[in-house]
Amino acid sequence: MTKQLRVLSSCYIAVPSAFTPNNDGLNDYLYPLNALKADNLNFRVFNRWGQLVFSTNDWLKKWDGTIGGIQQAAGMYVWILQFTHHDTGKKVEMKGTTVLIR
Repeated sequence: MTKQLRVLSSCYIAVPSAFTPNNDGLNDYLYPLNALKADNLNFRVFNRWGQLVFSTNDWLKKWDGTIGGIQQAAGMYVWILQFTHHDTGKKVEMKGTTVLIR
């Protein structure tokens, strides 16, 4: 039996519109999903006062809804995702909001 290797021609990167960091194993973290083809990634999350609450250059690092171990308030958070598409070299910037639900 021959195993076929599938090459991903495109990867749709998405950031969840809500997350629930309550340690139930479901939707506990905020991070860009499916960012396999994102080079030079920069993901930042801000609270409603514009304070940077999370930043990473590694799409596998996830925000758990805390700052320095302190749980942040439920509510709306703004995120900015910047990266270079691996295949095309195109620079991409995505912005959006996410609701932290407690």
